[in-house]
Amino acid sequence: MSRSKPSEQIKALIARFEGITDIRIERKKLYPLNEILFLSISAVISGYSEWDEIVDFGEEKQEWLRQYLPYKNGIPSHDTVNRVLGLIDYRSFETFFIDWVESLSVSLGGKVINIDGKKLRSSVDKQLQQTPHKEGGKSAIHLVEAWCSEVNLCLGQYKTEDKSNEITAIPALLDLLEIAGSTITIDAMGCQKEIAGKIIKKEADYILGLKDNQPTLHAAVQQLFAQQQDFEDSDVQESFGHGRFDVRHCRTLSAALLDESIRTQWPGLNTIIEIESERFIQTSKQYSAEYRYYLGSSIQSAALYNEQIRQHWGIENQLHWTMDVTFGEDYSRKRKNNAAQNFGLFRRMALNLLKTNGEKEKVSINRRMNRCALSDKYRENTLKF
Repeated sequence: MSRSKPSEQIKALIARFEGITDIRIERKKLYPLNEILFLSISAVISGYSEWDEIVDFGEEKQEWLRQYLPYKNGIPSHDTVNRVLGLIDYRSFETFFIDWVESLSVSLGGKVINIDGKKLRSSVDKQLQQTPHKEGGKSAIHLVEAWCSEVNLCLGQYKTEDKSNEITAIPALLDLLEIAGSTITIDAMGCQKEIAGKIIKKEADYILGLKDNQPTLHAAVQQLFAQQQDFEDSDVQESFGHGRFDVRHCRTLSAALLDESIRTQWPGLNTIIEIESERFIQTSKQYSAEYRYYLGSSIQSAALYNEQIRQHWGIENQLHWTMDVTFGEDYSRKRKNNAAQNFGLFRRMALNLLKTNGEKEKVSINRRMNRCALSDKYRENTLKF
């Protein structure tokens, strides 16, 4: 079998693995960390995510793997892969992932970055999750993530112990990201003065969901929209699909209408936004309507705000849904040490590679993974990023 010349881009990816700290004792290392990491990402993009599947993939593709690394001692056991990936410091791995994405020189200026949390439901036994912490209970792992629909990339992940800690995790993730010139969208959990200030300080704009966790401001904004007859600007968007007819009204007002004692507490606040969402379901003839409110730092059209707020759902539809349905993240029982959050990054790394592999026709992520499993050339093209 003739061997193709190893891709310089793949070799560069492997070289990046060298920046991840290996805490194992040197004399006991039979399998170098970069060999385990390269085996794992190659297996995951090919649809193999269980420990024994990763090893089976390695055994079958050992000759191909050796085009890039020696694998002098062959393929490690599934216990070794599990143990080693669980030992990697997850903060080090999070930084590696963000640096890797930024190395692609994707311009995020003018683009929308969605930040949201996701629970790894099976990362802790269900009974432990239902037991109070003081009685030995434990929360499932939460991840705070950044996603950009316009470039189809997960930009970063930051692990936190539970959902209540998202407020502190969001600024930590923002510190790691290059966000200048972009617009950050966050739901009401992230509607905090400190987070608004962090975004402005990093020369970006924000759209923050506003709910009852900011009761004084929420009530003031609701009252302003209820009293106002002439809005700064307004926009209507309509969509029809899957038997649903949706209408989204966006209305904006200047934040200068707020009482100064409230407005000045929020760095960069220039606009308040009302979204009225109407939905009619054709089959059941059901009609529903709801109002949502947002804070915006930018002075811009209601049409643009309407579109940017709609884009926030991209992180749910394009990232979280894919993680659970395609990669089976909700059911993954990887629990040893740091394995759950570290393997979460492998899934997101795989998704980035699969979504940007140059495939010209519209092909599902599942089919792309199948093609990676079947074709060395397709797998190599995917790993080239």
